[in-house]
Amino acid sequence: MIMRTQTALLRRASAFALVIAAATMGVAHAEDDNAVTDVVVTARRPLAESQAVALQIQKNSDSLVSVLSADAVGALPDQNIAFAVGRLPGVGVERDQGQARYINLRGAPVYWTTLSFDGLSVVSPEGRSSRFDNIPSAIASLITVEKAIVPSMPGDTVAGNVDIRTRRAFDYNGQKISGKLGMGRVKLGGGDEIDSNLVYSNVFGDKLGIVAQASYYSREMATDNWETDPYLSNTVDPSKHFAREHENKHYRLTRENMSASIRLDYKFDDNNSIFASTINTYYHDDELRDNFIFRLDQGTDAAGASYTSAAYINGNNPTFGTVYGARINGRIDYRDTKEAMSTNTVGGEHRWNKLSASWRLNYTYTQDGRDTPVTMAFQSPSSFLLRPTVEYDFRNGDVNTVKLFSTGGVTGARVKGAQITNIEDFQFPLTSAGNLKGGDYTNAYTAKADFDYEGELAGHETKFEFGGLWTDRTKKSRESSFTRNYSGSGVPTWAQFASNIGYLGSQNLNYTFRYTNKETTEAFVDGLVRDGTAIKNDTTANYWRVGETITAGYAMATTRFDWGNIVYGARVEHIENEGQAYVGSRLVKVKSDDTLYYPSAHLNWNLREDLKLRVGVTTSASRADFDDLRPNYTYSDSNQTVSGGNPYAKPERQVGLDTYLEWYAGRETFVSAGFFYKDLKDVLVQTSRTFGETTLNSGGVDRSGYAYTGIDNAGEGHLQGFEAFFSGTAETFVQSHGLPSWLGGFGTRLSGTWTSSKVTLPSVGGVPARTISLLGTSDAVYNVQAIYEKYGLTLRLAYQYRTPWGQSVGAYRTINGGTYATDNGDIFWDSDEEMDFSARYQVNKNVEVFFDASNLTNQGARRYGDQSRYPIEFERFGRRYVGGVRFNF
Repeated sequence: MIMRTQTALLRRASAFALVIAAATMGVAHAEDDNAVTDVVVTARRPLAESQAVALQIQKNSDSLVSVLSADAVGALPDQNIAFAVGRLPGVGVERDQGQARYINLRGAPVYWTTLSFDGLSVVSPEGRSSRFDNIPSAIASLITVEKAIVPSMPGDTVAGNVDIRTRRAFDYNGQKISGKLGMGRVKLGGGDEIDSNLVYSNVFGDKLGIVAQASYYSREMATDNWETDPYLSNTVDPSKHFAREHENKHYRLTRENMSASIRLDYKFDDNNSIFASTINTYYHDDELRDNFIFRLDQGTDAAGASYTSAAYINGNNPTFGTVYGARINGRIDYRDTKEAMSTNTVGGEHRWNKLSASWRLNYTYTQDGRDTPVTMAFQSPSSFLLRPTVEYDFRNGDVNTVKLFSTGGVTGARVKGAQITNIEDFQFPLTSAGNLKGGDYTNAYTAKADFDYEGELAGHETKFEFGGLWTDRTKKSRESSFTRNYSGSGVPTWAQFASNIGYLGSQNLNYTFRYTNKETTEAFVDGLVRDGTAIKNDTTANYWRVGETITAGYAMATTRFDWGNIVYGARVEHIENEGQAYVGSRLVKVKSDDTLYYPSAHLNWNLREDLKLRVGVTTSASRADFDDLRPNYTYSDSNQTVSGGNPYAKPERQVGLDTYLEWYAGRETFVSAGFFYKDLKDVLVQTSRTFGETTLNSGGVDRSGYAYTGIDNAGEGHLQGFEAFFSGTAETFVQSHGLPSWLGGFGTRLSGTWTSSKVTLPSVGGVPARTISLLGTSDAVYNVQAIYEKYGLTLRLAYQYRTPWGQSVGAYRTINGGTYATDNGDIFWDSDEEMDFSARYQVNKNVEVFFDASNLTNQGARRYGDQSRYPIEFERFGRRYVGGVRFNF
């Protein structure tokens, strides 16, 4: 009920934003028509304005930060926070369906980055890996990426913290209305894209300020996606990696991001103020998945020798060959994913002479949903004569394909018949149908107080800071599901659920098919539940609850000298964890507690007025995610995955060193470079393998072949790297050399981060100890922006590239003295790139038109197992184009 109410409110708020935007634009045009000759356009330079503010804040900071500021009218140039922060130095992004979602700071894993609003850390719907794609940029006036870890920050901040300073009414003079409305197209699938937001701000009686914002973003798209995995282990010739199956994943989806927020500030006087805020974000992914899985391991060679036999392995090529009588597994999975966050805070700021106090009380609720209104499985009959002969071609790791033929002959002498180009010509009747409702839900309560006192220490001005925090977080998973199994004659087929829509993607499938009809398929499953033919499943195996209580305190000081300052202090955190889950019919409960200490020190040395040296020594610890601490296995039939919890996983501990040099060469020119190093202990690694156990089999479903992931501690390791950044324009050079003024609009921002890391994995099952790179880290991340900004026109071409990074650690074994992957082995994401273009033109002081083009290179996302020559997945999402108008009154 709470979720439905929250969703309805967000939809109304987003609709309100669109209505007001349209109405406001009508007023703007009417005013222009009546007084067009009196309009005086003062050409703004939004990127230069925001950069100048950001550099001033960064220069005055007592620690190492990167800052992204809204421009003079309070706007950031990107749709969501992930895209916006991704433009900063040392920042990489991880995408989902082509949309930036997670933040990597200095090439580090995503769970090393924490998220806070106005200095208060909040929990993300997914847990410790903070999501940034569902936070609209319209909510922020300033984003600070804090790379230097100080005692006032949470101890699990390792690579850094992204602090979002929300808009406040006192930032502006009187009433302010701003927003944007954009519409466009997604090339792959031909869907629509909408991007809109509205912000209202006002101050009443110089005491009460209010800011309200709403945003709505959506896009419709199809995807190109295939998977070829897992690779089967064999002792006949372990150098040959034969894939168990090839899968075409035909996705259609509509993705929505909505938000609504309100902040009230009340000033009693210049020294005392209080505020209340609510920030609500909602992500909805309506994803229709129609999949065809070609089980090569269920076929044979022409003589009837099994695909996994020595005869087949010795006589065939794993990248190009023919399998007779392979099985088709069809799947229909409709995912109705809802992820929501509501963070609600009251707080105050107070000052008494040299003493200041700040306090916060917060309640945050998150939902990470996984509703699946439809899940269906189809399967070929047992007779090889009714199954396809599959010719597989995996020689091009970006374009793995299959061709389908009829199968004839007898068991020991099978024959490839005519090519079949319509997959529905084969039989693969329905074997099961059902649904699932559920998700993970988090409730977090936080109380925080901070104090600072301006005094002296040994004759030097010193600011003393101390404070404490208490937070209690509980995350639980619950779900319910229904299933009906089918066998025998008269079983429904794919045709019963098919629409008249053909393939929307761009791959050469070598076969045709029809997408399924959403309304027909959902009505069919709903009918099974309603009439009682679908049986409710026992879902206790997927239930778990994990709680975490943190009590923290810190003390720190900033001592100032003629040449700069030193920031030093320590933080202590006492953490209590409890977890419960069902193992079989038994409810298992576990508890643990730990006390962690985090000393740190930072030196900020002003070598010159425009040159700073920053050196920091930090400590931190990252803890396993909430669901990773549950004491059981859980599974997903729609994803064919199993995950395991480990309540005994120890915190991963880090000791870091940062050394940076910053040169503020001019108002718009900035250069920085620095080295960083982190020593690692008890490194947390995500392991992956085929599940291989029958303990979760039920209802006729064999889950032993599902992909398994779980968390564990590895050995020790380190991460080290170098980061460089340059930002500048040609304005000063052009003016000093008397060149044409239009040349002064050119500028650029360049950043590169180069890292190397090593983690030692212990010997397991006779496999020698080995070293890997830290999961989630890329050897290099590059950000390049080419900018032109003059006469009210702003053009920006932005490019990001990052090298491959590890996703999970797999199993290996020793055969005849050699070490070979079991199944896929270690899994990696291949190199990733994205190029975006944006154009803005200031029509007048109130109106600006814009055009954005995203993913111009249309590079696919590629995963591989063990080595890059063994691809396991490739997906492509298409280019996107949006144009519209921004307004400011």
